[in-house]
Amino acid sequence: MSDPNLLSVLRIAELVGGQVQGDASLTVSGIAPLDEATDRDLTFAADERFAARLAQSRARAALVGPAVQAPGKTLILVADVPAAVAAVLALWDKGHDLPPAGAHPSAVIDPSAKLGPDVAVGPGVVIGRDVTVGAASVLCAGVKLAAGVSLGSACCLAEGVVVRARCVIGDRVRIGPNSVIGHDGFGYFQSGGTHRRVPHIGHVVIEDDVEIGSCCCVDRAKFSATRIGAGTKLDNLVQVAHNVRIGRNCIIAAHVGIGGSVRIGDNVFLMGHAAVRDNITIGSNVQVAALSGIVSDIPDGAAVGGIPARPGRETLRIWQAQARLPDLIRRVRDLEARLASLEQPKDNL
Repeated sequence: MSDPNLLSVLRIAELVGGQVQGDASLTVSGIAPLDEATDRDLTFAADERFAARLAQSRARAALVGPAVQAPGKTLILVADVPAAVAAVLALWDKGHDLPPAGAHPSAVIDPSAKLGPDVAVGPGVVIGRDVTVGAASVLCAGVKLAAGVSLGSACCLAEGVVVRARCVIGDRVRIGPNSVIGHDGFGYFQSGGTHRRVPHIGHVVIEDDVEIGSCCCVDRAKFSATRIGAGTKLDNLVQVAHNVRIGRNCIIAAHVGIGGSVRIGDNVFLMGHAAVRDNITIGSNVQVAALSGIVSDIPDGAAVGGIPARPGRETLRIWQAQARLPDLIRRVRDLEARLASLEQPKDNL
């Protein structure tokens, strides 16, 4: 029996629009990094910095940028190596054991719900009243869609995702396992010495092509909507508080926490463990370094880091100065000791 994963270099080159140098009939059955690839894998090297490692790799074929040379290897030359790698990965993507189209017998679907063609509903899924689900969307085991939820076409909600009442999700949205969309925000007021909950009557809007990782929380708005713009990607364990507005094509890495009513522009990068205080505005095209604390507004195009976050170059100077502090402290103590000895009264001879 032939290996269904086996692909020729020529077939891959046709897929990615690449040019073959070497044996186009060579076959591979997977893709792997330079140091892990076997002689049955395709590997990749974006530029000449990786040429030495490519020469030592066990892989016989590689996706490479135009400037890369590797004698003895079969090369597929492409203009954009990351894009080509993504296209090849899709060839071997088996869908992570997604449920087939149709409804599993254990699913609970309210009669008022409207499901488009080719929707897949996995085991234990609960779909509430007046829910709409677009064509070819996939609901994995244990997903719960509360009353009035609107889910677009070609979406994929992984195991255990909860979408609470009236939330709106666009097309081609992917949400990882155990994420919660539309739970109440963290809003309280003090009365009589106790914390009392503020009702949250808004909802969440997630626009087209958004991807949300595992165990994320996107809180419902107190009023109006918490919104995530089209094309934005959230890593695992991200917290988005009530009434936050995130723009288009943002990247938000793991463990980022965004306080209530924050406004974030388009094309913003928030790296891991960054924290954003409530009611802050972050402009478009901003880059925030990992482990940063945002406590004031940031203008368009800025690159910031540190706690509290400052312009990137200023933060680097502070970090460099901090590294010199132990030596500076020793020098100050030595100078203090020398000064004290000079100030001691001299005995008259």
